[in-house]
Amino acid sequence: MIKKLTFFSLLGLTLPLVAQASSTEDVGKITVKDANEDEITKLTHSPMPVSVIDVSKFHGRNISLNEILKRVAGVRVKQQGGLGSTTTIAIQGLEGKRVKIYIDGAPLNAPDGTFGINDIPIQFIERIEVYKGVVPAKFGGDATGGAVNVVIKELDESYIDFTNSLGSYGEHRMQLAMKKKFDKYDLTLGLGGFYNKAANDYIMNSPYVDGLQIKRDHDGFESSLVGFVGDIRKKWFDKISWEIVHYESKKEIQGIKTPINEAENRSTVDLGAFKFEKEKFFNDNLAFEYTLILADIELNHIDKASTCYNFDGSIRECPGSGQGEITGLPHDSKDRQKELRHDLNLHYLINNNHGLNFHLNSQNSKYEPNDPLADQALGFDSGKYPSESTNTVLSLGLESTFLGNKIVNDMGIKNYRYDYQITPGSRLVGVEPTTNEHKGDEIGFYESIRYEPIPDLFIKASYEHAYRLPNNTEIFGDGSFIDPSPNLVPEEANNLNIGILFDRFDFYSMPWVKLEANLFYKNLKNMIKLQQGDNTAGYINLGKVEVKGFEFEVGADLTDNWYFYANYTNQTLLDKQKTIQGTNGVPNPTYNLDIPNVAKEYGNIGVEYKTLGLFRADSLFKVFWETLWADEYYYGYELSRFQSRKIDEQLSHTAGFEYSFKDDRYILGFEVRNLTDEETTDVFNYPLMGRTAHLNMRYTFIQ
Repeated sequence: MIKKLTFFSLLGLTLPLVAQASSTEDVGKITVKDANEDEITKLTHSPMPVSVIDVSKFHGRNISLNEILKRVAGVRVKQQGGLGSTTTIAIQGLEGKRVKIYIDGAPLNAPDGTFGINDIPIQFIERIEVYKGVVPAKFGGDATGGAVNVVIKELDESYIDFTNSLGSYGEHRMQLAMKKKFDKYDLTLGLGGFYNKAANDYIMNSPYVDGLQIKRDHDGFESSLVGFVGDIRKKWFDKISWEIVHYESKKEIQGIKTPINEAENRSTVDLGAFKFEKEKFFNDNLAFEYTLILADIELNHIDKASTCYNFDGSIRECPGSGQGEITGLPHDSKDRQKELRHDLNLHYLINNNHGLNFHLNSQNSKYEPNDPLADQALGFDSGKYPSESTNTVLSLGLESTFLGNKIVNDMGIKNYRYDYQITPGSRLVGVEPTTNEHKGDEIGFYESIRYEPIPDLFIKASYEHAYRLPNNTEIFGDGSFIDPSPNLVPEEANNLNIGILFDRFDFYSMPWVKLEANLFYKNLKNMIKLQQGDNTAGYINLGKVEVKGFEFEVGADLTDNWYFYANYTNQTLLDKQKTIQGTNGVPNPTYNLDIPNVAKEYGNIGVEYKTLGLFRADSLFKVFWETLWADEYYYGYELSRFQSRKIDEQLSHTAGFEYSFKDDRYILGFEVRNLTDEETTDVFNYPLMGRTAHLNMRYTFIQ
């Protein structure tokens, strides 16, 4: 039986903190997990609405995290293309920056998507936790739309793990992780990394011109990461961990309305992280964890073309100054961002029934935009003045159990603090810009409770008054197209979830059955939106949104060999802004209309068959079928019944197999997505790939 691995948490966001789940398979017999020892079961039974995905089930597949998240009730992943394209995660209707992403409990906050969870190879991941309402105090989060926590695997042995994956349209992914233990010195050292590449050069129908077919011949993506990690134990602390990471990416920019042949974005990240852990810190009941992270990030936007083209190959006049394919302004930026992050967690066990958790998360960012090519074209400094921001979230939570664990309660308070010092670029020669300072703080709180009236039946309710602090892109701009916005205030939300869960092993003749249903209500105000100006854009606080909906899911091991799951989500998002922002009470024409570009109904269904001993006594064979469905929806406001900006109903099937032997040491997987080659579209009607094939080969050596 292959054991769990450990790898750096990618972009230095702390090493694993929690106990790892046990294996789903024992040699000689396929069994379900032990509910008493399984971390996934503990989280699922917690008071908060949370879905937990055991990623080990996908380790033999060439699949990304986004593909896995699509299978979760209440979660939608929207994308504009293949690997490396812009993607957005929505949880129960609220999406994008409102959903906080964590790696091992520490926030992932790379600007402009320089590093996203889709870059992380699933072979390095133990599980994914999707929090749909309250974000636990131990994360210190400032999300208004929920959170996704990616937990990295852990193995307390020396090992080598190598995976090579191939896919349609030039997709190639490789991952390598190595670790060596030196028991004599209580020392562990590790080295590893990954490489991702995709051409994404598929043919698509233009969403703007009927009958026009476009080849995405400038949508390539490359990313690579290499990291050195280590830890030493029983030296002043129970464990001292460190990791040094270097990451690079290059993403070509694809034109949809008009072709883009040269423009691209590049990024480089150098990062160091140090973590200190002690279970008994000055007191037998006090646990201590502290992480320090230093990051140096460089962002490059390159758009220097002097000749522009139409889709038929003919030359067209470049916009604006005649240079640059996107805005008519040439760019060769080298924007620099430096970050210092502190993450402190203290947990005090008052007694067997009560515990206190204090969490501090602080991030200081210094931003220095620099684009001399754009400055030369404009004749003034467009934004090379430094700016600085500090965001801090303080959380205090009380965890309690009553009536022999029949009632579990988690309540807490959060303090959100922000301090921005923004120096916008000068728009006039000889005029020195002034620095704007904006600071404040907000108080949020949450309450979640779970009641177990009979064994394995749980009734849950949770409420959170939450805030989201503006991120670096919204505050600083991007030095090219987006202006700084120093006066933004945090988004504010009220989130309510009520649910029921039945989760039982050995239910009649089935090894395991899980049934869950949730009602949710959310309202969001001071929504941060990007507003287009004459030449550039900027973020402002604009809009109110109300979300109502329900979801349900079922999952079951029907027998030791057959597994089945299905889920369905129904949600409504309404524009609740009565008047147009910045006007003297002018009525908002979209008040009480559905928010566009959001699916109202969607669901998934899947079945898997697995058996042991095919061709070899130590082998495991799986074959699976999955279907993803979304009803039609509009990507513009439906102001009349003749509205044409509609995304048609989507139905996509995936089928494949996985074969492993020598107790999972060798794994071969193959699958075909969009099996029937349906024409599918997503964000703002962007066409997606048709049928694609994916091959995965993995080898693991345990010393």
